[in-house]
Amino acid sequence: METRTIAPLAEYFKDVKDPRIERKKLYPLNEAIIITIVAFMSMAEG
Repeated sequence: METRTIAPLAEYFKDVKDPRIERKKLYPLNEAIIITIVAFMSMAEG
């Protein structure tokens, strides 16, 4: 039986360039992306 390792979700977004203005950043971009994905998957409305 083959064992596969799944990389943490944050690893997929570590190389994404952050276009935001430095002084307006509240969260790192990879965390904001993960929060958005999880909210979308849970059908969040607000």
